[in-house]
Amino acid sequence: MDLERLKKLQEELSNRVVLKDYIRIDELRYVAGVDQAFIKRGERERVISACVVLSFPDLNPVSKRVSVENIDFPYIPTFLMFREGKPAVKVLKKALRGIEKVVILVDGSGIAHPRRCGLATYIALELGIPTVGITKKKLFGDVVYPKEVMKESPIYYGEDVIGYALKTCSNCKPIFISPGSYITPETSLKIVKSCLKGHKLPEPIRLAHELATRSRSGTDLSSFFEI
Repeated sequence: MDLERLKKLQEELSNRVVLKDYIRIDELRYVAGVDQAFIKRGERERVISACVVLSFPDLNPVSKRVSVENIDFPYIPTFLMFREGKPAVKVLKKALRGIEKVVILVDGSGIAHPRRCGLATYIALELGIPTVGITKKKLFGDVVYPKEVMKESPIYYGEDVIGYALKTCSNCKPIFISPGSYITPETSLKIVKSCLKGHKLPEPIRLAHELATRSRSGTDLSSFFEI
């Protein structure tokens, strides 16, 4: 596996990133969340990609989709787009059919990434839809962790703000938010704050995570959604 070639590809993709708001927050009608779970039996590994779509700002359920794919790219930090990117894009295309004015929240980094091209960036560039990357651990950048609930601290790369750390609950560590593309760090933060309902993670990501996990164990969230 030629990781140097993959690094160059990420750097090339990062040059296409646009940190402008393609959708104003007052125009936003939907938020989607995408997360993934993995099943491995012997040498065979599969990824379950789950997507939920909620109305915005009331966060009522609209739709959900799950897809299962074989994967052959190993887990390597900072290269998740090559492992999870295509399956995530596939399920999103199904879930977002007919949906406009949407921002996607991704369980993965945006530009807060060593090559400014995390999973959320890949998805945005593939779909042409604004994305926000959200992680539970800091992958890249300099930040002073916020200590008060619903307080944020900017994540810096040099003098540039590339995202925010946000403490979402009293007994949890901060989450880390960065734009994928087609959205600013500031608007990314506002949308995430608007999607919080008393949990560490914003609702689109939280529900997508539950859907992927329950699908792996043979159950789902059908009772929560009206399809």
